[in-house]
Amino acid sequence: MHIPIHRRTFLRASGIALGLPFLESMSRSVSASTPSTPPKRLLVIGTPFGFDPPTFVPTTAGCDYEETPCLKLLSEHRKEMTVITGTSHPDTGSAHQSEVAMLTGTPYPDLSYNLKNTISIDQEFAAHFRGQTRYESFVLSTGGHSPVPSISITANGVPIPPEESPSKVFANLFLGGSKEEADRELHHIREGRSLLDFVGERARSLSHKVSSDDKKRIDEYFESVRDVERQLQMSREWATRPKPAPIGKQPQDINGPGQQKAKLKLMLDMIRLAIVTDSTRSICLRTFGDHHHLTHHGQEEKKLSELRIVENELLQSFSGLLAQFKASKEGAGTSLLDNTMVLLTSNMRDGNSHACYDAPAILAGGGFKHGSHLAFNPDWLEELSRTVPMDKGDRIHRPIMGVNQVPMCNLFLSLLQNAGIEKERFGTSNGTLSGLETS
Repeated sequence: MHIPIHRRTFLRASGIALGLPFLESMSRSVSASTPSTPPKRLLVIGTPFGFDPPTFVPTTAGCDYEETPCLKLLSEHRKEMTVITGTSHPDTGSAHQSEVAMLTGTPYPDLSYNLKNTISIDQEFAAHFRGQTRYESFVLSTGGHSPVPSISITANGVPIPPEESPSKVFANLFLGGSKEEADRELHHIREGRSLLDFVGERARSLSHKVSSDDKKRIDEYFESVRDVERQLQMSREWATRPKPAPIGKQPQDINGPGQQKAKLKLMLDMIRLAIVTDSTRSICLRTFGDHHHLTHHGQEEKKLSELRIVENELLQSFSGLLAQFKASKEGAGTSLLDNTMVLLTSNMRDGNSHACYDAPAILAGGGFKHGSHLAFNPDWLEELSRTVPMDKGDRIHRPIMGVNQVPMCNLFLSLLQNAGIEKERFGTSNGTLSGLETS
């Protein structure tokens, strides 16, 4: 029988323990309320162009689904992942503007950018584990030009600018700044507290002069102030703690067109390091390439062939990440993948049609029962199995828009509840995702 080691005490004593895998002796608390088990994590990978349906979507559902060319690239992970089709975000228009609602599900019917967005799934997850890691969340991107600034959205509906530099992610994980920079960071934290003290005093003086309804609003404001104060205190605590020793060398960023596979691989490596070191438990990655023109293929075989190469590279990189997660063992005989919910999804079915229904999704790990294809639009599967030959040998698929499609936010709600977050609704959800069960 081992004597539990408080994880934070161990961090202060060594300064490098964050670079180690989770050890059974490292309990974050000796109380029964926080057992010595690895934490739950969430990694969401959003790709804005979907996938070419004939090569991605299985035409059969259940555990015996037949793998399509795209899914064959993930065959080794079949038992650790679930393919999900036939879900959508209700009342979102087509085209690329719907990307802003990819992880929020906010109704977006008019194709304008004047959207009052809501919180994204990654930020909702992050908020419930605030203060337990150095960084509340990582918002990342592989770069590229897009009309949408970010798919990660705050509770106030504000897009979070993504970090596109793997070398900066590495520096944030491992490299400490100068003493002057550390002092400046603490000074900013103290300034934030001073400002809160000032506005708090002003609000308290007002509370004696306003109506009962306004007093209720002021009380709600005070609760928000207290929440920010807690965040500032946690920021101060982490600012005084040493970062873990570097794992490997700081990478060199890759620039220029035609390098999306290498850029994605580099960013996925940084994501693995962030999770291994328990630097954050919520990560959002937006993939973006220079292949937008290929998604508008019009069934031209040359463009389709080039598009499939790009899509295959994305899935191969995804497969490599899952393999690394499976190989990284944690406490209680589990792996990083067992304790990390990894979701790959899109706002579109495919870029050629700009259709924002039948959105593709692959969920891996996280303690769910996997190994099946959950299909929520059987009409689409039936239509997908039929093809119309064209003069050039191309195939045209005429999908049926599912009028009763399941909200993708049902999947999001399932992820939150699986992490122990007590929520009854997220976005447009009307329940959890049917058929998705925990192991």
